[in-house]
Amino acid sequence: MTETPPKELDLQQMPIEAVAAYWLSLRKVMGPKFAPRTLQDEAANTAEPFIRYMLDLGLCGLDDATARRAGVRRRDTALRDLGLKLGLMRDALLSMAAAENPRMALARMFARLPAPALTEEAATRMALDMVRLAEQGGGGPTLDVDLGLGAEELLVRLMFYVLWARREGKAATWPLGGSARCRFFLQGLALAADGHDRSFVKACLDTAAAEVLADAGTKMDLCVDMVLALRAKASYEDLYRLARAYVP
Repeated sequence: MTETPPKELDLQQMPIEAVAAYWLSLRKVMGPKFAPRTLQDEAANTAEPFIRYMLDLGLCGLDDATARRAGVRRRDTALRDLGLKLGLMRDALLSMAAAENPRMALARMFARLPAPALTEEAATRMALDMVRLAEQGGGGPTLDVDLGLGAEELLVRLMFYVLWARREGKAATWPLGGSARCRFFLQGLALAADGHDRSFVKACLDTAAAEVLADAGTKMDLCVDMVLALRAKASYEDLYRLARAYVP
């Protein structure tokens, strides 16, 4: 494990070794004592939402048991959100693989949103606007699919791909989405663009989604344990021992 944290934190993209190294680096910066200012400065410069919450948890006045419950609850909330976004991607990709009517994909995706602020008509209109822009050679970053997007913005972008696949063919979606940051989406998009049948695509996506959620959950558990160990003024050596329990 290295001791230098990445410049831009992305819990989904970081291997667990990098997550462990991030917390170890904070212990090294603090020295032998617990230095709240270090966590304050780090939180002010960290955009990654789960890690930012963990940094704030390290600064709070809650007792250790309550702080741990808050950390675990935040992990559960983050995993539900991640599961929702993976489900939206899965619905869109399976619809593309089956060459379904786009309205079927839209209905499935909207069924996942408990209280959408966006209507189905508005989502369709926005996705069609993206189609017209792509026809003119535009779109650029607005076509990227990323787990950091809000659920409704993600839904609209996914509807663009469903509509584009319906209009131009499944293979035509890959050149537009090949630069997306989300590996799960890229895997499914490649399978759909290559013309694999829906059942095979579904089996691959179901396995991939389970692995993504398990990996994220493990990294979040590590974050909870590490920040609570920092609060407890654990030594660098003890934090390293804790990290080793998580790293293969």
